[in-house]
Amino acid sequence: MVKSIALLLPVYVTFMWALVFFFQKKTSGMANKVLALFMLTATLLYCSHAIFFQQFYNLYSFIDSIYILVQLSLYPFFYAYILLLSGQKINVYRYSLNFIPAVFLATVSLALNVVLTPNERVIYVKEILVSSNLQGLNVTTLTGIKGIISILSRLIFILHAIIYLLLGINTANKHNRLISDFYSNTEGRKMNWVRNISLITLFVSLFGIALAIIGRGYFSRHELSLLIPSVIFSTIYFLIGFNANEQLMISEEFTNPESETFSSNGESQFHESKLKTRLLTLFEKDKIYINADLRITTVSEALQTNRTYISRLINEEFGMNFNEFVNKYRIRESEKLLSCEDHNVYTLEYIAEKSGFGNANSFTRAFKELKGLTPGQYRLNCQKQLQVRSN
Repeated sequence: MVKSIALLLPVYVTFMWALVFFFQKKTSGMANKVLALFMLTATLLYCSHAIFFQQFYNLYSFIDSIYILVQLSLYPFFYAYILLLSGQKINVYRYSLNFIPAVFLATVSLALNVVLTPNERVIYVKEILVSSNLQGLNVTTLTGIKGIISILSRLIFILHAIIYLLLGINTANKHNRLISDFYSNTEGRKMNWVRNISLITLFVSLFGIALAIIGRGYFSRHELSLLIPSVIFSTIYFLIGFNANEQLMISEEFTNPESETFSSNGESQFHESKLKTRLLTLFEKDKIYINADLRITTVSEALQTNRTYISRLINEEFGMNFNEFVNKYRIRESEKLLSCEDHNVYTLEYIAEKSGFGNANSFTRAFKELKGLTPGQYRLNCQKQLQVRSN
C-alpha cells in the first residue's frame, strides 16, 4: 500500500497539472503550454519509475530508453517555461539543441535493446540499475555499453539540475527587477515563486545527485524510503502548478518598449531638472499614483518622453525603482487616512483603494516594508497619540 502511494503520488500530481495547462481556457500564452509539456514529461518519468520499482524488468529494459529521454528533457522544458514567462522569445530551432543529449542517448539505448536478447536485457536491469554492479561492467559487450549510456545520462542529469536551475534563478531575479521598473502594482507579476522553488529544487537536487550516483537499486531494497522523494517532489510539482496557475502574464508593452510612440517632443528637448520638476508635479499635485494600474508608460506618455529615460531618472535621482517610487507616495497618502481623527471609519480595503493600491494585501505588505509596521499598528499608534494630546 505504502509503495503504491509512493509510486503513484507524483504521477497523479504531474498529470493533473498537465491536463490543467493543456486545456486551460483562459489566454495564457505559450508559457503555460510549455509548462504542460514539462508536467507531462514528469508524468512519464514517474510512470517509468513505477514500472521499475514494480520489478517488471523485461518491460523496463525498453522503458529505460523513454526514461532517459524524459529525464534529460525535464529541466530544459522547465527553463523554457521560465524564459517564456519572463517575456523572452525562444528560437525553437536553436533551443531544440538543448534536447540533443536526451534524443541521442535515448535512441542509442533503444537501438541496443533491439539487438540484446531478453536475458541480456534483464541482466542489464538487475546488475547495473538495481545492484549498481559497475565494477563488473564490461564495456566491450552490448550490455556494458548500455550501462555506460545509463551512467552518462545520470551525469548529464546532474549537470542539467545545476545549470538550468541556476539559469532559472538568474532569469527570475532579472525579471523581478524589470517588473519593479515598469509596474506600480507588481502583485502576481513577479516570479518570486519561480526563484524560491528553483532554490528548493536545487537544494533537493543535491540530495538527488547522491541518489543518482548510487542508483535506484537502493530504493528497490528499501521500499519505504520511496516515500521521502515521492512526497518532496510531489509537493514541489504541486507548488509549481499552483503558482503558475495564479501567475499573471506580463503585458505586451512590457516586452516591446520600441513600440512606444509620442505625438510630440523628443526627450532631447527636456532638460533633466525640468523633467524632474514635471515628474514631481505629476505625483505631488496631480496624484497620478492613485491609479491602481499605473505603469511607467502612463507616466512617460504624460511627460511625452521615453519610459527608459523616466526609469533612469527615478533610479539615479531618487535611488529607487518605479514601484518603490510610486509606493512612497501611496504610503504617504495612506498615512493621512490612517492618522485622521475619524480613523475608525475607514477600513483597510477603503484606504488601500483610495491610496492607489490594488488590494489590502499589497497595501499591508508595502506599508510594512516601508514603515516597519502594519497599517493597523500605525493606526493604533496614531490613536494613542490623539488620546495623549486630548488628555
